[in-house]
Amino acid sequence: MRPARRVIIVAAFTVAGLTGCADRPNDLDTYYDETTTRAAQPRSAPSATASRPGTEPAPASPTVDEVALAETAGAAVLTAEDVAAEGVRPAAPAPVASGCLAEVPRGLSPAGSRDARWEYPTGSALEQLVSVYPDARAADVLAARVRCAGQELAVPAQPGIDGQSAWCEGATCAVLLAGGTVLSGIQVTAGDAQRAAEAVRRLAPVAAARLADSAASP
Repeated sequence: MRPARRVIIVAAFTVAGLTGCADRPNDLDTYYDETTTRAAQPRSAPSATASRPGTEPAPASPTVDEVALAETAGAAVLTAEDVAAEGVRPAAPAPVASGCLAEVPRGLSPAGSRDARWEYPTGSALEQLVSVYPDARAADVLAARVRCAGQELAVPAQPGIDGQSAWCEGATCAVLLAGGTVLSGIQVTAGDAQRAAEAVRRLAPVAAARLADSAASP
C-alpha cells in the first residue's frame, strides 16, 4: 500500500500546481507584451530649438543709433564729384591713419567713423577721416584733444563751421573742420609742402560744404 499512496500524493500535488498557475496570466506572455510595447514607442525627435552642428547665431542687427551715426558720418565724406577737379582716383584707405589724421580721436562707435583715400596721377595722396561724437561738440574735441606736429597753416575761415585748424609737416598738410558733432579731416601728401598746402586750401571749402550736409542729416 505504501507505493500506491506515494503515487496518489504526487498526482494530487501536480494537479494543485496546475490549478494555481491557471488562476494568473502567463509570465512569458506578459514579458513579450511589455517588450513589444517598448519597442513600438518611437524615440522623441530632437528639439527644434537645438542648434545645428556648424551653425552660429545670426549677428545682431544695428541699432537705430548706429544707423544714424553711419548716415551722419557718410554724409560728410567727399564724393567723386567733390574731388573731380583734383584729378584723383579712389584708392583703398590706409590700414592706420598717419600724420595729423592719426591725432584725431575716434568716436565711441565704429559706425560713426569713415576713412577715404584718393591718389593723384603724380603719386600724391588725398585722405579724409570723419568722426562723429554723439555726446560732445566736435569743436571742443578739436580744441582740447588734437595736437598735430609741424607748423600751423593759414587757411581761410570756412562759413558755417564751429572750428578749424590746419598744419603742415614736411610735405604733408591737413585741415580739420568741426561742425556740430562731426569732425572732418582732409590731408594731402605731395611732392613738396607748397603743393600739399595749395591742395588743402582748395579742398577746405568743399569739405566744409559737405560737413554742412552732414550736420543737416537726421
